[in-house]
Amino acid sequence: MARKALMLGMDALMPTLLERFVEEGILPNFGKLFREGCFCRLRPVIPAQTPSNWQTIATGATPGTHSVVVWGAHRLDDPAPEHHRAEAFSSGICLAEYIWEAVAREGKRSIVMNYAGYPPTSEKATFLDRIYRPARSYYDVALPTVYHTLKVDAGDPITFSKAEGWASLPNSHLLPLEAEVGVEPSSEGEGPTYRALLWAEGDGYDTLAFCRERNLRAALFGLKVGEWSGWVRERFCTEEMGEVEATFRFKLVECSPEGNKVRVYRSEAFPTDGRFCSDPELGRKLVEELGPYVHAMMTVALHVREGILDWETVDQALSDEAAWWSEAARLAMEEAGAELLYLHWHLPDLVEHRLVPLVDPTGTEYSSERAQDAWEELRRYYRAMDRFLGEFLRWVDLSRDVIVVTSDHGMPANRKAVSLVNAFRDKGWLTFIPDGQAVDWGRSKVFFEQNHLWINLKGREPTGVVSPEEYPSLRAEVQRLMRDLKDPETGEHVFALVLTREEAPVVGLWGEHIGDLVFCYSGGYRWSGDEVLRMGEERAVFPCGGGNHGPMVPTYETGVGSNYGVLVLAGAGVRKGVVEEPSRRGSRCTTDVVPTLAYLLGVGPPAQSEGRVLHEFLEGFRAQVPRRKLVPLERKVKQQRKPKAPQLKGDVTDEER
Repeated sequence: MARKALMLGMDALMPTLLERFVEEGILPNFGKLFREGCFCRLRPVIPAQTPSNWQTIATGATPGTHSVVVWGAHRLDDPAPEHHRAEAFSSGICLAEYIWEAVAREGKRSIVMNYAGYPPTSEKATFLDRIYRPARSYYDVALPTVYHTLKVDAGDPITFSKAEGWASLPNSHLLPLEAEVGVEPSSEGEGPTYRALLWAEGDGYDTLAFCRERNLRAALFGLKVGEWSGWVRERFCTEEMGEVEATFRFKLVECSPEGNKVRVYRSEAFPTDGRFCSDPELGRKLVEELGPYVHAMMTVALHVREGILDWETVDQALSDEAAWWSEAARLAMEEAGAELLYLHWHLPDLVEHRLVPLVDPTGTEYSSERAQDAWEELRRYYRAMDRFLGEFLRWVDLSRDVIVVTSDHGMPANRKAVSLVNAFRDKGWLTFIPDGQAVDWGRSKVFFEQNHLWINLKGREPTGVVSPEEYPSLRAEVQRLMRDLKDPETGEHVFALVLTREEAPVVGLWGEHIGDLVFCYSGGYRWSGDEVLRMGEERAVFPCGGGNHGPMVPTYETGVGSNYGVLVLAGAGVRKGVVEEPSRRGSRCTTDVVPTLAYLLGVGPPAQSEGRVLHEFLEGFRAQVPRRKLVPLERKVKQQRKPKAPQLKGDVTDEER
């Protein structure tokens, strides 16, 4: 039995890339776990989305059981098309027991870090942060940004002009310049405003200072290119958080000698009062011992999405984040006497949405000219993932503890988008608002979200318009249209499956929360909504870029992209050096993580867990396939005297005469 169990959830960590980069030798910590433990693909539950699968990975339950069947859940008393999107990670929407509740029944404590399941459902589970949006902390007082003088549609533009009215100015070879720089809070309210002073200690502009007033002697800091400030503490007054002190820091990223190109990075601002922890006293202690909370995902977005921040700055932020999160997890587990850590980290998903389409030849965005640079970017980020893992391996004892690195899904590249709005447009099933720019779902006969479609049924839906008598024929007609829908360019069916709710248990979906129709898109095809009306797109199938995962069948994989998640398991009680057999690919599911971890901790699984213990990866169980010898059993019997008319094959007993 393991002393401690750590589940490090890396959102969209992809098996194809992980295998490639471990083989290249650039991921030493993952390579160590491959040698010391087991690796396999994980089949996501449908949809292969973040909320549904992280809820599954914490409960062992399928979406039909825990209710998060889309990005949220449509409850029976919800008006169409309500599905509580903002609450998709809330414990209030999940109807299955979490693993930290199960271990609490055994008297054990847990630390849950940046994960679903908040507010806490057990006094023995302490939460550090919580998922608001997958890449964003719930507790940021201000998002990170880049202040700049560039002509780009990103970050926060600033304008420098002649410095005037200053109580003191530096000696400068060029005219000192000033700009106003404000810190905009995440919610309505006020943040601090600074005067930025730029001057030339050398022949060109090279030094930047931030001041609260026009007095250089009271400067908060001075920077040259590449330098970071210390942590700045400021008061904010916001509608959401009230009066709060928060910390952040700056870096001078770029400064041209002429002063016409300036870029200054500012990090996220987080509270100093420990409120990011469900135990604020513990949160304050973490800040005192480790420094301000670091959550770098929105900083990564400034690089990979906005293209306005350099890699070196992002790499430093990720290094700081890895060190803070690891030490915070260690200290929190020690402080609470916890035996279980459940953690979610969104880096792989954030970068792969942008980069995988550039390296996967099956995607619409692929070009050989850009692929090499995109591959190098992916390698950089996967090294950062390896470094994150390495910070935890510093204090985990694999002889006594167990560590799981898992992901909820992968990231295939998109080829085409599918518009059910356009496919249904002339069928009379949808009602549009007067200007035709959106669907009035409450007055429509059908409404859909992601992989589920509901009939707006009278007596069941508060907005119901379809009579029970019309329901069977309408559903059958919708199902037939979807099954027949093809890509006009290739002739390929854009849906891999379209099932009624009675048929859906065959793909692991059941319960009152699933749609009247459940469907998965074929590989490379993605969903869309009524935004096509505002885009002016009238085709039912049309090209699109980007990467996606939720729409497609969970087992879709190309040579580069994959919809599969990852399971890497190592430590006490785990076999060493076991890699999945190709013939078993897809046989392990995200439902299997919880029962396996619970077994290794010596506790019973959560009450609604539907997965299995992965005994084939554990010591003490028969691991090899038994050898069998095929013995012919056919009998030499007489032929019938009267030959029978040919008939379709049936069961063996049907054919016996």
